[in-house]
Parts: sequence; C-alpha cells; structure tokens
Amino acid sequence: AVSGAPHGDMINYSNKGCIPLFCRIVQLRGSIFPKALMVAVPCGFLSALIKVAATREWIIVAEDLKIVTNNAAWTAFSALVGFLVVFRTSQAYTRFWAGCSATHGMRMEWFNACCIFCSYCRISKADEEKIFEFQGKLIRLFSLMHAAALAELEEINVADAEPSDLAAFEVEVIDPQGLDSDTLSKIKSSSSKVELLYAWIQMLIVECVDAQIVAVPPPVLSTALRLIAEGMNAFHDALRITYIPFPFPYAQTCDCLLVLHWIMTPLIIEEWVTNAIWAAILTFLQVFIVQALNFIAAEIEIPFGTDANDLDGCDMQAEINGHLTMLLGSKTNRLPELTPHAITDFDDAFLPSRQSLMFVFDSIQDTEFGQSDRNNMAFSKTKSGSSHRDSFS
Repeated sequence: AVSGAPHGDMINYSNKGCIPLFCRIVQLRGSIFPKALMVAVPCGFLSALIKVAATREWIIVAEDLKIVTNNAAWTAFSALVGFLVVFRTSQAYTRFWAGCSATHGMRMEWFNACCIFCSYCRISKADEEKIFEFQGKLIRLFSLMHAAALAELEEINVADAEPSDLAAFEVEVIDPQGLDSDTLSKIKSSSSKVELLYAWIQMLIVECVDAQIVAVPPPVLSTALRLIAEGMNAFHDALRITYIPFPFPYAQTCDCLLVLHWIMTPLIIEEWVTNAIWAAILTFLQVFIVQALNFIAAEIEIPFGTDANDLDGCDMQAEINGHLTMLLGSKTNRLPELTPHAITDFDDAFLPSRQSLMFVFDSIQDTEFGQSDRNNMAFSKTKSGSSHRDSFS
C-alpha cells in the first residue's frame, strides 16, 4: 500500500475469546472502517433525508416516474457490484500472499547458499585467516543485499520518499563498518544496490573457489550459485507485484459502479421502507459493506511500504541477520557427538526412543530453554523495534 506514514507496528490480534473480538472491532489502527464510514454514513443520512422529504410530501414523484417497480433490476445491479468488488478483493489477497511468499523465498534461498559455503569452509586447507575473511565478507554482503532488497521494494511504494525516510534503511545489518569505506561509498551511490551486491557476492565466491579458500565441488558450487540466483528471482517476483498495479480498467469500472451504487441506494431504499430510520440503516449497511471490501482490496494489493498492514521488513532483516551470524557462532562450529549409550542397532524395537524432546531438555539443568526467535516475529510489524541507522546514511 502506498503511504508516507512513519514506520510502525502492524496489527497483532487474537482470534480467541469475546474480549479480543470486541478489541478487533473497535481497533482503528490499520482498520479500513474509518474510510468506509466516511462514505457510508453520509449516504445513510441522505437516505433518511429523502425518506423524510417524501413522507412530508416535500418531494412528490409521479407514479410513472418511480425508479423501481420490480426489485429484480436492483438485485441484479447490486449482485454485479458485489461480485466485482469481491473478485477484486480476492485478487488483492492473492497479490499480498504472493509478495509474502516472494520475500520469504528470497531470504530462504540466500541463507541456504551462504550455509553451503560456510559448511565447505570447514574442510578447506587454506589459511584460517583467509577463510574467516571470506566468511565475514560473505555474511556481511548477504545481510546488506537483503536490506537493500527490502529498501527497494519499500521505496517504490512510498511516493517521493527521501532515502533517509525509508524504514528499510533503518534496519540493522551485520557490521557494515567492517567493510572498507570505498565499498560503502559505492553501495550508497549505486542506483542498483541489490544487483551490485549480487554481483559482488558471485565474484567473491568465484575468486575464493579459484584460490582454494573454499573447497566446493563443481556440482555443489553450481547448486549454491543457483540458490543465490533463485533468491534474486524471488526478489524480482516481489518487484513485479510492486511495479505492476491492479489493472486500471477494472479499478476504474469498480469505482464508477460504486459511485452509482452510492447515488442509487438512497433513492431505491426510500421506496421500500416506511420509516426514515430504517432507510438510513439499510442504506448504510449496503454501502458500508461494498465500500469496506473495496478499501480492503486497495489496502492489501501491494504488501510493501510503511502502512500498518504492510509486511515488516525489520523482523525479516532481524531473522536473516540472526541466521547468518549463527553460521559463524561457536555453537554451530561444534558438531553433535554420540554418547557411549547411544543406540546403534536401528532394528531395535525400542526405536523410536520413548523419551520426548522436553523430557531430555528437563534433564539438562544448567541451560535455559531457548524459544524460537520467530515467536516474536510475524513479519507483519507485530512489535515495535528500535532500529539504528546503518552507515549508508
């Protein structure tokens, strides 16, 4: 969705219980209700006013000038408007979900590729300092490329935004000042930051493979490079959703029919009810429903930006940063080992072991239970996070 609003939280809500239900109904942040109410309430008042005028004979319409003598025509028109709006909403949700899938796929592919190269560094015969330098450059460049991709997706959707106003440039990246100033300067001045970083990653890998710093067999190297390319393809899939808006003729037709629906509903309802209050209520309900669905479609058809209902790049960046740094962490470098009591006969009827994972965790007394980082990440701006501006600014 297009917005110039400051970066903030998305909507976190519960589907269970009566109190959360009430909270969802009255919550204004991220809601399309205020917009729909601004359209539906005046229409309801207009319908009540028309009914009052007709009842007091301030308006007299000849019998042969009555708008509706058979409700079939109005029913067909209402059904047409409803179908077009519902179809647009379903297509908008499809675009929203495609954007979610593309950004998650992009992150997964890049992490998988980085994981492959870090794994093969374990068997490299090269100097440890050179191996560590390669790994340090690799995770920094992947972190920067992911942040740059999120920034480009956001920049397209925030009209006339200055680079310093983009929330994606405020997310943390892995030690950018560990790179030389000339590199950072080239990234800052580049108009194709993602492609530049993508090219650097490819060049870095090829040079280090040729120098035997990382010993990757050719088939595995081809697979890893393909994963990086597939991540780039996922990025361009997200760009496609951003660049190509919902077809204008369809949106124009929907808007035109909604305007006609707004004008005609008070005139039609007036002939069907005997009370001005019921005229206002029924008109309000009809207009509110179709307008709400239309505003939903406009809100979610592009999931990148700074609106409350857009995807949260801060949590996405935090996840890939955590996974990349994990690859070089001490916990990852130590591989699992079997105890002397481990079962080696896999035909044993005792398998699978009748001990649950939690039973094993409870037996380890000196270590706290680490919950998944994703418990606090919905990738939908569910929590506020203080981000520090990186060295690009």
